[in-house]
Amino acid sequence: MDYKTLLKDSIKAMPESKRAARQPVSSYTTPDIYRLNYNESPYGPSPKAIEAMMEAAKRPNIYPDWFSVDLKTTFAQLHGLPDMMHVCTATGSSSLINILGEVFLNPGEEVVLGDPSYEAFRDTAYIAGAVPVVVPLDKEMNYDLDAMLRAITPKTKMMVICNPNNPTGTFIDSEKLEAFIRKVPETVLVVVDEAYLEFVRNPVTYSMIKMIREGYEKPLIVLKTFSKAYGMAGLRIGVAAGKPELISLLSKSGAAWNINFLGQRMATEALKDQEYIAQVGELNAIERKKVTEGLEALGCKVYKSQTNFILFKAPGIENTEVVAKLAEEKILIGCPIGMNRVSLGTAEMNDKFLCVMKSILTKKCEKKLA
Repeated sequence: MDYKTLLKDSIKAMPESKRAARQPVSSYTTPDIYRLNYNESPYGPSPKAIEAMMEAAKRPNIYPDWFSVDLKTTFAQLHGLPDMMHVCTATGSSSLINILGEVFLNPGEEVVLGDPSYEAFRDTAYIAGAVPVVVPLDKEMNYDLDAMLRAITPKTKMMVICNPNNPTGTFIDSEKLEAFIRKVPETVLVVVDEAYLEFVRNPVTYSMIKMIREGYEKPLIVLKTFSKAYGMAGLRIGVAAGKPELISLLSKSGAAWNINFLGQRMATEALKDQEYIAQVGELNAIERKKVTEGLEALGCKVYKSQTNFILFKAPGIENTEVVAKLAEEKILIGCPIGMNRVSLGTAEMNDKFLCVMKSILTKKCEKKLA
């Protein structure tokens, strides 16, 4: 029997996903491997969050709080929102992206996306039978906001901005992004994914949650995650913020309640330790500068990043060859969109990466000259 005949029509028509999380390979690695391919934090979570998890681990027999009241309340307080009714939680921001498609998208409706950007949004559009409308980034991998506005049609239901963007690492100035959002028609739901915002080191940067806090009336949802700066990727915790009338609609999905008990307790305490998050951001900025300058010194084209990863193109060598040669030295990096992407690790990890890159490119140059 061809089991594909059982699929719903939108899944039958869906192209193969480009997301790393959807590739049929194991992501398990031994501790001696440097995982610079998944944008994970090498610093891990706040010690206070770990302490909370260890205490919660003594009570695995109880169900979690279905409504994540403590977590939502703490998040709302941190961002100056009136109450927890402005907040929805789920198992990672990827789960929230799926919920957005499940709740809001009808077959044939359009979702305007930057290209390249986070592939989960394209996937969720296809799953819903909606149409991804991709707007190419410019040559420096920045969003073309004017072109995105021009891409809106009567069929447009959703507009997505990842800021900073993944996989490029590029960033839109906060005031510029807010002005752009205000130009989007009220018939279009704007989704801003801020998975990497904590890594940005621009003093005038702010979350688009500010617009929600100030009473912005058009439909706007801001996504946050605990997988990056908070160092909790393995626990799968994501948060969506918006007007209560909008957030309440997300709860119609069965996936909007199932964060585990350990994750709830850990994330709640992690939010309270913003001093630790600031320290992680500063360490990341130091390493980002070092790796950027190191790659540029080796002749690589490096795209300006405000995240915990760097997109680059090495001279005179195929991207896949760079990945393979680094893997031989137990360093894993990514290879999206025809370029290489390296996640930032600890100082030791990044030093080894640059050392191996120098060796790879030097040998390639010597071979070419021979």
